[in-house]
Amino acid sequence: MVEWTQEAIRFRMDAAERVGFDETIAAQILPHLPPNAHVCDAGCGLGYLSLALSRGCASVTAVDTSAAALAVLRENAARAGASNIRAVQDDLFFMRPKVRYDAMVFCFFGQTGETLRAVRAQCAGRAFLIKRGHAEHRFSLTNSPASRLNFQRACAELTALKVPFFTETFSAEMGQPLRSLPDAERFFAQFGTSGHPPDTAQIQARLTKTGMPEFPYFLPAKRMLGMIVLDARDIPDSI
Repeated sequence: MVEWTQEAIRFRMDAAERVGFDETIAAQILPHLPPNAHVCDAGCGLGYLSLALSRGCASVTAVDTSAAALAVLRENAARAGASNIRAVQDDLFFMRPKVRYDAMVFCFFGQTGETLRAVRAQCAGRAFLIKRGHAEHRFSLTNSPASRLNFQRACAELTALKVPFFTETFSAEMGQPLRSLPDAERFFAQFGTSGHPPDTAQIQARLTKTGMPEFPYFLPAKRMLGMIVLDARDIPDSI
């Protein structure tokens, strides 16, 4: 789970507003939604995916436990005139909406069992599980496996539980714009997985120079993602 410190928020905003991977993810989901859908963005974080989804559906309920993250979403939604987004601070897995959502989106959020239970209790239609399709942690300086919330693992778990689903895979640039080399060091210190202070030479070897004054460095991270689509009505009561 992301701890939404002010620095973590800044890094995520820089990436979302300059790389645009939330729009790439939304473009995979929107063609599968029913007309005039009310969608729940579960564990929405700063809500950039909620904003992208709101342009193609009737309404979005964006749920997260972080007040700081939701404050960013509310400000961005007001600036964009996205009046069809409702930001809710709550624990998604314990919520019971008065009217079931037409669809739910779990983007890099939730283990398989808890996700299925939430979908069965809260959704009347499809759920979209966006998972990492790559084997390594995105921002590790070493070969650190990214098995948690992994696409292949989730597919195997759903198959074992006999829950029908279909999948789509796609690629997205999920890199990080950086304002300076010290900024890059802070980024790896916060999001790396090595467990020790980052090595400056290793960091510089991963960066691309952009020639842009505000963001002179870019940490590229083009990754394969997997989208799992399932129907709430196909989830057995035994789960």
